[in-house]
Order: sequence, then structure tokens, then C-alpha cells
Amino acid sequence: MTIIRPKTKILTAGQTRRSILKGAAGLAAVTASTGPFIRRARARDRLVFLFWPFGSEIVLGNVEAFNEAYGEDVDARVITGDYPAVVETQLASNAQVDMFYTGRGQASRWYAAGWIRPIDDLPGFDQIESEMQKGVADDSRAPDGKFMALTYYNGGPCCLYRNEKVLAAGGYGGTTNPADYPQTWEEVADICRDLKKRGISEEPLLMNWNNAWGGIPWNLFSHCYSEGEYLVDDGLNATFDENSMFVKVMTDWKQWWDEGLVPRGILTMQEGPMNDAWVSGKHAFHPFQDYQVFSYGDKSGAVGPYNNMNPVMPGATQDTVLVGHAFVAIRNRERSEEDLLRAWKLAQFFGYKNHEGVYHTHKKWVMKANLQVPFESIYEDAEAKAAVMKWMHPELGELQYQWQNEGRARAMACNMLKAAWFEEWMLPMHDMISNDLLLKGDATPKEVARKLRKLWDKLQSKYT
Repeated sequence: MTIIRPKTKILTAGQTRRSILKGAAGLAAVTASTGPFIRRARARDRLVFLFWPFGSEIVLGNVEAFNEAYGEDVDARVITGDYPAVVETQLASNAQVDMFYTGRGQASRWYAAGWIRPIDDLPGFDQIESEMQKGVADDSRAPDGKFMALTYYNGGPCCLYRNEKVLAAGGYGGTTNPADYPQTWEEVADICRDLKKRGISEEPLLMNWNNAWGGIPWNLFSHCYSEGEYLVDDGLNATFDENSMFVKVMTDWKQWWDEGLVPRGILTMQEGPMNDAWVSGKHAFHPFQDYQVFSYGDKSGAVGPYNNMNPVMPGATQDTVLVGHAFVAIRNRERSEEDLLRAWKLAQFFGYKNHEGVYHTHKKWVMKANLQVPFESIYEDAEAKAAVMKWMHPELGELQYQWQNEGRARAMACNMLKAAWFEEWMLPMHDMISNDLLLKGDATPKEVARKLRKLWDKLQSKYT
């Protein structure tokens, strides 16, 4: 199933570039007031909430519960198709919207445009932040330090999935000792080479290079962070260049591609077919978001009984990073103080606790799809854990659950996603890596690093 992927293709027709990746001047022309709120006389309008289709039964059930608890009548509108384009159009045209879903990349753009109201000054915020995982809280802040929104769920940091059946056939099966598992990408690649040479797996390494914004971009972040390459600093200044670990990551990718360790079709696959490829049971390793165990661990699939995860993301630092951060954001628009507080109650119901003081919504996401949530106590809830454990490895499941939650607790904010110009950088980056580096071989890893650094600096200058 697809999580936080309302727009699947990384490149579409020119309309996507025009409507989604406009420059700073276009944003400024429709920028709303960035003040806390502007009082006006009208109150008790219906609260308008925009959301994407995944888990609609949970969303609508929560809306019904909120309405009953607070005497509201929320106008909940599911947006199908190109979610970022539709929502951006509504925000830019100053349509009445009170709360909306947004992924981390879009949130950066929309906050810079003045369409998202920060929540630091709203009642009870300090208590909410104190209960959140540090990485999630850090990732929720805009470059100006303000807290943009509450977290609905996170697509989770990446893990390295393992097919224990294929690996055991080569003598690399999992054990209860974390030290027995590969700690570096070099070890992973050597195992893959051996499995391929011995005919155990023709294409043992299923990289997450699918043709979507959650493909190469997110795989790039997860791999770079595992090697200690954080790409940009807290001020959004690029730290990668032709002499940094970015080049090592690109060199590894190119080598694995040229050696045939990675399936040739991955660059044109959408996420669904890539997920199906892993479920087929033909591959040994697969880096992807850790929540996907809810699908991969289905015991009816070819890989299900053998699906496990590496105790750590291999690499020099073994760091994990947040990529699929989904917010419930409050629209920054003219409204009365009463209306603002009504919207804040709605945001808390979906991004914190319900009217009974229970992590109602987040527990549902854990039980439905193993999604990462910002409140660790939910992972200790017996009912929530039992729901996730049915997807874990039959023998190593307790350890797998522990390793997953340790990776989530370590996960760092991805500063690159905080840049208002990130999405404008993302499309050329995807093309350069997919086509110039991997497919055609026209660009070397150092050339890719040099060109992408130059592009980042140019866009940063344009926006700041």
C-alpha cells in the first residue's frame, strides 16, 4: 500500500512544474499574513479539513468522533489525484481551509508562502512537545525555529529488509546476535556479489530507486545519513560536495548498478510494483521505510515468513533519518480567536490526544500500518504491539520490533526537506542520478555531486 504518496510520478507534464515548483516571486504574490491571526466578526463556520485518501475510514471515523465530542460539523474533503497541486491551488486562492495534510517537502514551501500558521503560541503546546520524540519535534520546526504543525504520522525512517530464506541459502541467515548482521554497505554488497555468483539470487539488492518522490530522493537521504552525510546544515547551507561522503554513496550506487546487483527495471517502477518485487521473494536485501513490514510481513506472501530487518542501517554512522513526515497543519488565514482555537482542537484530535486525553489517532495508525508516531508510549501499549507483531518475523519478531523502535528513536530530522526550494531541486536531482549517472553513465559521481551542489546554492540564493 502507498503511504504519503498522493503524487506518484517523479516527473509529469509541464503542469506539475508550473503549479508545484513555482519560484519565490510566485509564492510571494499569494503570501498570506504571517501574524498569529486576524480577528473578524464571523464565527462558527464549518471547519474545512483537506486530506489524502489513505486510511479514509480512520480519518472519517475520527471526524465523526470529534464532531460528537465538540458539537462540530467538520467539512472533511478527501483530495484524490495530484494532492499537492490541488491543495496548493486552494491555498494560493485563499479558499476557506482550516486544516490540511501536508508532507514535509510541501510544508516547507507552504510555510514559506505564509499558508501554514505556526503553533508555538497555542495553549498546551509546550506539554505536547515535551511528550514527542526529539527527532520528530526537531523535524517539525521551520528554518525560523517555529513549530509548523503537529505530526499525523511518519512514513518512518528506512531500515534494511532481509529475506532470510535467500540469505540462509548462502549461509548468511539471521541470528539473535546483532553483531552477526552486516554493519556496513560494503558487507551488504559483498554478500550480494556472492549470492549472485552462486546463482542463489540473480538480482539480490532491490534498491528503493522507484520512479516516485519516495524513491531515489528518500533512498538518497537514508543512505547518506547512514554514512554520516547530512547534506545541509541547520541553516540549510549545503555541506555536500565532490569531496564529501555524497560521492561515496553515488559511487556505490553506480557500481552496484553496473555489476547487475540491482534489478534493471527499478528505475521505471512505481512504488507498488517495487513492493511486489520484494514480496516475490527473489531478492536478499531491500532498503525501504520500516512501516512497510505491515505489508511485507504478510505470511501469505512468498517473502512474508522470511521477512526480517537488519538491526541497524549499515554505514559509517548507522544514523537513520525521518523522510515521510506527515503533518496536520492549520491554515494561516483571517479568522476570529474562537475559530482559531476550534481549529487547534481539531489539530490536537488528529495530531495529539482526543477529548479523553488518549493518543487515539496515533494508536490507530500503528495498528493499521505500523506507521511511526511521535509518542513512544504507544509502542509499549499491549494492543498496539500485538497488532504489529503479527507482521514480524516468526522467530526473530521480538528482536525485529526492538530494532525497529530503536531506529525510530534515533531518527534525525532531514534538514534538506526544510528548504522551500527542495522540491525544485529534487526533480533535476532525480533525473541526474537516474539517467546521467546510472542509465547512461554520462556523469561521474563527482560530477553529479558538483552539479547538484551548484544547483542547491543557486536555488538557495534565489529564495533567500
